[in-house]
Amino acid sequence: MLEEYNEALWFFAGVFTYRVLVTLLNYGHMAEFVKSVNEQMLRMLGSMAADIAFARHLKYTYLKETGATDDQVETAKEIDERSFMIWRTMCIANMHLHCPKVYKNTIKFSDWKGAMEELEKIYKKELSAKKR
Repeated sequence: MLEEYNEALWFFAGVFTYRVLVTLLNYGHMAEFVKSVNEQMLRMLGSMAADIAFARHLKYTYLKETGATDDQVETAKEIDERSFMIWRTMCIANMHLHCPKVYKNTIKFSDWKGAMEELEKIYKKELSAKKR
């Protein structure tokens, strides 16, 4: 009796196998895509942090040149540092918040320091690839 359904069983086994393989391949491709997006976000954040640091340096230089007291410059530095720290924390938190649960394991850091260490690894990997 089972022999008369043999072809149908093989057909459905093939459909099942196909769906499993396609799902696994899609997951792998999407994981690589999410990892690449995270790397690009880290590059952008690193670049923005450097630009912000440069702008802050120019701001403090300008404040001193225009006659601001040392206390005023220090107050501006403290406010800017707190704002910058909040911005960094929010950037990393938003990366974790908006990353799909399935791909959260592609984010290998949980704070700014870890993110910048990961960015350093990315740059070192690219540099070693260029040397080859």
